[in-house]
Amino acid sequence: MHNAVCSEIIKFRRNKMAWMGTLIIASIPLFMIWNRLVIDPQREYMEWLMSVLMLNTLILPIVNGFVITSSMQREYQNRTIRNVLTAPVSREKFLTAKLVVWFLWYLISFYLSEMIVIVGCYVLFPVEFTTGNMRYALSLFTQNYFFSFIVGIPIHLICVKQQALFYPSMLATLGSAVLQAVGLQVSEELTLPACVCPWTAVSISAIVGFDTYYYWICLVSIFLCGVAGYMGVIISFRNQEQ
Repeated sequence: MHNAVCSEIIKFRRNKMAWMGTLIIASIPLFMIWNRLVIDPQREYMEWLMSVLMLNTLILPIVNGFVITSSMQREYQNRTIRNVLTAPVSREKFLTAKLVVWFLWYLISFYLSEMIVIVGCYVLFPVEFTTGNMRYALSLFTQNYFFSFIVGIPIHLICVKQQALFYPSMLATLGSAVLQAVGLQVSEELTLPACVCPWTAVSISAIVGFDTYYYWICLVSIFLCGVAGYMGVIISFRNQEQ
């Protein structure tokens, strides 16, 4: 497993889309800092923070989908996937290693983004820059990033099924991003159905309280989506021929 992860890291370092994705993710809070300084200097702290979160909710799934799609598509286009399909190695290890490296890239990218958000809070809102506010901001963004990654795992399944194609997984990625953004605008009477849908649940979980049953419905829905996506990837790839 260690060798498989190391091999994926080497391939991932050559993935230009991954580098571009990190740049885009880091640019979101940088853009919002510039926006607050130049265009809208009257914007309050919480409004600014929610605006950054909203942009993350919309753009993050798209970038995430592009990165895993480009990673898998290259395997099929370069025919390197044949080495996995014909070699006496575990296909599960190959997919798990790719998922681990994909998550490591994601972890580094959102950690960089969070650091920029904290710096932005310090520069723009020195009065609101308190331990309590920063703890809340970090927990809010970390939860959003982590949940968004989990509901993005089914995109990996589509990548395996589409093989060298590009558009099916990207259409699914755009759909996921739209649903996550819609979750921020759900009315009160539609909160329960939105909690059941894992993609809207990502946004809903940031709005409802941690001690409400809505939050736990969101949590179960999101993790079931991730587990189902991962199992689907394993089953589909296991049955794939050369």
